[in-house]
Amino acid sequence: MKKSVLLVLLGLSTTAVLAQTPNQPQQQQAAIPGTTAPKGNGRISGTVLDADTKQPIEFATVALINLSTGKPVDGAMVDDKGRFTINKVAAGKYKLNVSFLGYQLQAVENVTVSTDNADINVGTVTLASDTKKLSEVVVTGEKPLVEEKIDRMVYNAEKDITNAGGNASDVLQKVPSLSLDTDGNVQLRGSGNVRILINNKPSSIMAGNVADALKQIPADQIKSVEVITSPSAKYDAEGTAGIINIITKKEGLQGVSGSASVTAGTRSSNGNASLSVRRGKFGINANMSQNMFYNKGDMINTIIVPDSGTVSLQSGETQINGTFRGGQLGFDYDITPKNSVSGSVRLNGGTFKMQNDQLSSFIKDEELKSSFLNDVRNRNQRQGVDYNLDFTHQFKKPQQELAILSQYSTTDADTRNNQDRYTAGEAPFYLQRNNNEGANDELTFQADYTHPFENKTTLEVGAKSIFRDVASDGFTNERDVLTNKETVNTSIFKYGQDVYASYLTYGFTLKKLVNVKLGGRYEYTDIVGDLKSDTLQFTDNYSNFVPSLAFSYTYKSKHTFKANFTQRIQRPSFNFLNPYLQKQTSNTAVQGNPNLDAELTNLYELGYSTYFNTTSLNATLYMRQTDNAIETVARIDQDEKNEPITTLTFDNIAKNKTYGMSLFGNTKPTNAWTVGGSANVYFVDLKSAYVSNSGWMYNINANSSYDFGKGFSAQFNGGFNSRRVQLLGMFNSFSYHTLAFKKELFDKKGGISVGLDNPFRASMRMKNDVINPATDINKTAYEQHIRINNYNRGLRVTLDYRFGKMEQSKPRRKKSIRNDDAKQGDGNAAG
Repeated sequence: MKKSVLLVLLGLSTTAVLAQTPNQPQQQQAAIPGTTAPKGNGRISGTVLDADTKQPIEFATVALINLSTGKPVDGAMVDDKGRFTINKVAAGKYKLNVSFLGYQLQAVENVTVSTDNADINVGTVTLASDTKKLSEVVVTGEKPLVEEKIDRMVYNAEKDITNAGGNASDVLQKVPSLSLDTDGNVQLRGSGNVRILINNKPSSIMAGNVADALKQIPADQIKSVEVITSPSAKYDAEGTAGIINIITKKEGLQGVSGSASVTAGTRSSNGNASLSVRRGKFGINANMSQNMFYNKGDMINTIIVPDSGTVSLQSGETQINGTFRGGQLGFDYDITPKNSVSGSVRLNGGTFKMQNDQLSSFIKDEELKSSFLNDVRNRNQRQGVDYNLDFTHQFKKPQQELAILSQYSTTDADTRNNQDRYTAGEAPFYLQRNNNEGANDELTFQADYTHPFENKTTLEVGAKSIFRDVASDGFTNERDVLTNKETVNTSIFKYGQDVYASYLTYGFTLKKLVNVKLGGRYEYTDIVGDLKSDTLQFTDNYSNFVPSLAFSYTYKSKHTFKANFTQRIQRPSFNFLNPYLQKQTSNTAVQGNPNLDAELTNLYELGYSTYFNTTSLNATLYMRQTDNAIETVARIDQDEKNEPITTLTFDNIAKNKTYGMSLFGNTKPTNAWTVGGSANVYFVDLKSAYVSNSGWMYNINANSSYDFGKGFSAQFNGGFNSRRVQLLGMFNSFSYHTLAFKKELFDKKGGISVGLDNPFRASMRMKNDVINPATDINKTAYEQHIRINNYNRGLRVTLDYRFGKMEQSKPRRKKSIRNDDAKQGDGNAAG
């Protein structure tokens, strides 16, 4: 602990020292071919924005033209914040030509560098959309549905009208490299070890079941989704797969604006509204939403124990519904032109309910021994709040910045599972009540410093501390009405996890051709656990050094090659650790394992991307290797009637090797028609001391949109996921498809959308087969076969409206906290 505190203090002191270093920064420049830049010490800088959206135009080219010769002498490329800097400019008179594909060229006239060391800021340059003819195909300056950036892939959800009226689960299943099962559990390139952020920050909404949390976020509030498959050392040591960052719609310009939408549907309904006000140095934004969903299906669950000749069978109908509410109030204030403070309060909460009416039967040696009806009622209530307060100081030199960030998140949850067993027409003869109240508190402090140098290199250093306190109070009451026998069990579990970290990254250009970014992150983890029901106390601590290495090379501005390596650590979240035994049905229970260790993963990537005419393509080869992967394991127990009960838990028992390729592309055959798609093909090899499994898997997605003119448009999205290989068996394939039609109204300030979910299929049938041999963990071999029929055809109608007029303002750059270290899993953990 003392060692870790010293490490954080050292990182902060290093930040303070570097913040006072008077080195001049140097932004990456793109010299004009065939020219020689004039020698001098002057500097010209500015910002490039889209004239309509006021968003930065990344990779736009800025050419420096000498007025006396009319020839270009130097240039620069615009970064992801819209900024550019041209250094070492001699005294003289110039103009700037700013250009990018799909935009009109904009000239900045009469740029005078009066002295040899003058510092000229030309302010904001706006580019207007243009229509150009490329290879006989008309292209407009429109943001594509999927963009490939230097360190991430971006899915622009606001461009996809099939999202209207849905939720975050509907959005994520359309993102390249992502897949969701029918419960909404997210996988990135075949791994469920992902960390989901909202606006670059963790949220208490994700503290519990991620699948349920995604249903709480209306799709209409999502602007884009960023997928980072190989995070640098600057990020928390996020585990196997990567980071999914959900960016919500938020206005940040001068003026007043807002939006509202309402959706009614056969499977879900929601409403949301947002408001943004900014006057001068002060801005405030707020949003609120409510989301309801409802569905039904049926299931059959069969458990076979061959050695004892027993079969346990459950079948019945299921109904689910939920109501979720959310809201956020935020502000930002420019104390001075170089100092700003921002803060926000985000609330989220709601209730999820499931009703499952089952017929349970027990068969031994092909003879029916018992049969009864079991009404299962699940209810999960959750309430969370996130508080953020951040301070940012921008130095005189561009890109030199110090950010001090803080966040406090708290979540309270109440999970209940009630079961009544009875014979038809009679009162219940057995009552079972499971209650689990939980709390999750998390306090984070972070400091980041960025320092650019004259030789086109950038140094980033930072320090961070996370203090987590999680508690679970479980209570089980089982009463046999016939014998009046009552059994009461309690489980009180408290878990504390403190993480101290510091990082350093250094980026540079090698021989003006290859961009290189090296990084290292040190993390120290201190754990204290207390299981009072068993008087079990345990402590643990460990240190990890996480390296990262990234290369990129661009050939002729159209072909980009990438290579990445990183090593990650993935700590199990509380859902995996909680030892409370949650009895889901009469023959199935879930229980966490407090003795789990963190996973350690090596990740390798090779990528290539290009664009030509109206088409963009990306291909990536990747490999993941985890030697102590956390996998679901099962054991067979027996109840008081010697009937089998399956208990699912977790253990570090597997070696997981995954080899794969991901592909995605977009093209525009005509000005009105856009087609895109993605595919992810990978081979998984799972091995443990007890059982092994392997196989090929894939998931594909296709989308297409067409603009009919006069405000009418249509869009299609569909996908297919192959069977999923698990350590203990297989989960079957499934598919989905969506059609949407939209008509713009109110002078393009709003519109009405009609969405059809799976219109050509009323329901989706799924199966999950588990073959579990006898092992040291599970002494009895068994088989489990699950068959689910989920009714997923739906219709929804959405009406949206936007109001207000925004004016141009200085683009704002903000740091934010990212807690990326806790394993989220596939949403089937105990909790």
